[in-house]
Amino acid sequence: MTTTLRIGIIGAGMAGQAHAFGYRNAMMARDLADVDVQLHTIADPNLELAQSVAKRYGFANAVADIDAFLASPEIDAVSVALPNHLHAQILPKVIASGKHLFAEKPIGRTREEAAWLADLAQASTAVTGVGFSFRRLPGLAALAQAVENGAVGQIHTVRAWYNADYAADPSGALSWRYSQEQSGGGALLDIGAHAIDAAQFVVGPVSRVLNSTLRTVITERPKPAAGAIGHGGATTSERGPVTNDDVALVTVEFDGGAVGQISLSRIASGIPNSLGVEVFGSEGHALFDSISAGEFHLFQNGTAAAAVNGPRRIFTGPEHPYFNDVAAMPGAGVGTGYAEAFVAEIQEFLRCVRDNRTMDTNFNTALAMMGVVGAALEAAETNTTADINHPQPA
Repeated sequence: MTTTLRIGIIGAGMAGQAHAFGYRNAMMARDLADVDVQLHTIADPNLELAQSVAKRYGFANAVADIDAFLASPEIDAVSVALPNHLHAQILPKVIASGKHLFAEKPIGRTREEAAWLADLAQASTAVTGVGFSFRRLPGLAALAQAVENGAVGQIHTVRAWYNADYAADPSGALSWRYSQEQSGGGALLDIGAHAIDAAQFVVGPVSRVLNSTLRTVITERPKPAAGAIGHGGATTSERGPVTNDDVALVTVEFDGGAVGQISLSRIASGIPNSLGVEVFGSEGHALFDSISAGEFHLFQNGTAAAAVNGPRRIFTGPEHPYFNDVAAMPGAGVGTGYAEAFVAEIQEFLRCVRDNRTMDTNFNTALAMMGVVGAALEAAETNTTADINHPQPA
């Protein structure tokens, strides 16, 4: 029996285009042969942008009216990829429509907003997932699998990071990403969402923030011109303040007793996009860096003579998670990158819709990440430790 899913995407910016790429390539997975994915509509208030994205990614329609889009019975599943401050407006409408929902991270701007949205999602009979895309990289997923299987023993020390340089140029436009009110956090949330989730994916829940330092290095930026889109959008001569962090350093404690440092920078000149996790345990250590997404490193005590024992560089292949479903040529060493992560997360969303099961990255996953962000903001403001105290869905 074939399951037909007519797909719509709300938001035609960078994240929306990444979701479109994922849907366009989702049928690479052989186990989805019984799903008929129909690329139906791109919705964005900027109709010209929506039309451009629809044409490039093979969607049949483009519209500007999001409410009319959601009222249409022709759409079965919706991806939402919008600025953070719009989630509280749009996500409840999508949930109320009864359509399956795949939302870009984060959900909401605060722990409380995220808890409210998680409550709504939990009450829905539809599948509601969240896009923590880095989890779907075969290298990171393989590292997490190795750690879970005890390859490095009991974890005691963790290092996670996300370095990017999209904000390194002080002449870049003052978009919503630089407003604490609109974004909910600078580097701490914009890219920190992924690093925090990756650390919890590999090691387990964070229980407490021991220390948090947030710094704004570029304190003002030129305001964007009308209609400007993205990091490189046109600017005006008028300037405004940056009200969130460019750099965040967060020390955390995990439920299992491990301690870790999560470092985040959106002004890391020369490093365009690097997410990494390194864990040290009683029997060895493991390392992943998304700059080299098709591999991970593993060291295990006593596996060879001391003179030749050291970390092994492992190339991902068919034996590792997601690889066979996303690699253009499914043979070890051909490599996968960040684009394939979007394909893999959409594939998993489609499987969950077909099978009517809960997605492993759902609104509660996003709530757990937001609990750490909220505690980090609290610890930075009070210069004390902060327990997570995740708000629980009703």
